[in-house]
Amino acid sequence: MENKITEQVGETFNGGVTEEQIRAWKAQHGKIACIEVVDDGDVHVGYFHRPRIETIAAVTKIAKTDELKSSEIMFDNCWLGGSPAMRNDAILFMEATKQLGVMLSSCRSSLKNL
Repeated sequence: MENKITEQVGETFNGGVTEEQIRAWKAQHGKIACIEVVDDGDVHVGYFHRPRIETIAAVTKIAKTDELKSSEIMFDNCWLGGSPAMRNDAILFMEATKQLGVMLSSCRSSLKNL
C-alpha cells in the first residue's frame, strides 16, 4: 500500500510528529497510515489509525445524505496528528480523505465453499 511521494521541492510539515510518537501510536492502535499531500512543492503529512467499526458505521450512514460530512467523520475519528493544514485547508483535506477511502479497501479477502 506504499505510495510515497518522492517529488519534493519545498518544506515538509508533519506537526512535529517524531518517530517515538509513531511507535507509541503503533503500540496503541496497531497499523498506522501516513498520508502525504503535496501542495506547491510543500509536503503535508498526516497520521491516521484504522477506523473502528463505530466510525465505519457512522461514515456509512451519513454518506447516504452528505458525503462531505462522512469524510469529516472518517478524518476526525482516525486522525492522530500531523500538519494542521491538512484539516484546515479544503484542498489538502479532500486529497487526504481520498486516501482514507483507499485505506478501507486495502485488505483482500476470499470465500471458498467447502
